[in-house]
Amino acid sequence: MSTTAAPGATATVTPVFPLILLETMRDMDRPDEYLEGEDVAVSMPRRLGLSDVVYKQIHRFRGEVKRKRMQSPGTVADLINLVIRRPDADEIFEEAGRRVARHAWSERSGAFRRSIRWMPQGAKQRSARKAATRLFRQLAGDAAFSVGIKPVSLAITGSLTAAADPGGAACAFYAGALSELVTEYTGRKHSTTHARCEARGADSCEWLTQVTS
Repeated sequence: MSTTAAPGATATVTPVFPLILLETMRDMDRPDEYLEGEDVAVSMPRRLGLSDVVYKQIHRFRGEVKRKRMQSPGTVADLINLVIRRPDADEIFEEAGRRVARHAWSERSGAFRRSIRWMPQGAKQRSARKAATRLFRQLAGDAAFSVGIKPVSLAITGSLTAAADPGGAACAFYAGALSELVTEYTGRKHSTTHARCEARGADSCEWLTQVTS
C-alpha cells in the first residue's frame, strides 16, 4: 500500500532544500586546521563552499526560509548542477538529505518526538511513512511520487535530481533524506538502496530502506 501525490501545475520546492544543500557544501569545505605558513586569503577562495557567491546564496535562502517562500524546481536544479562538478558530490548530496530530514524531525513538537519512542514498531513505520509523504511533497518538485510502508520506500517519476544530474549522483540526496527520516521515526538505524534510477535508464527512481542496526 502506498500514498501517492501527483504533480501539480504549480509544484514547488521548499527553500530548505537549496539552503541546506549550500550549507552542507560550505561545511565540507571548511578546513579542519590551517597549515603553517598557509596564506588563507589565497587558499580559502579556492574552496567553492567558502566563496562569496555561496555565502550570498546562503544568506538569500535563509531569508526565503523565514518567509516560507517556495522555490521553482529550476532554481534547485541550478544548484544541483553546481554541486555535481565536485568529486565529493555523492557525499554532499547524501549528507544534505540527512540534514533536511533532521530539520523536518526537529520541527515536530517535543511531546510528539517523545511519544513516538513508546509506540509499537508498526505504528512507528506508519508514522515514518506519513512523515515521508509530507517531506517529499516539498522536495519532489514537479515529479509524481509514492511512499510505501513495508519497507518504507520511495518511488519518483520525473525525479528532479535525476533530471538535473544525468550521472545520478544527486539522487543520493533523496536516499539520505529517506534513511534519516525513517531512522528518526523508528529509533532504528536505516540505510537506503537506490534500486532503480531514471539517470540509468529506468522509467522511475526507487529507494528502499533497510534496518542496519
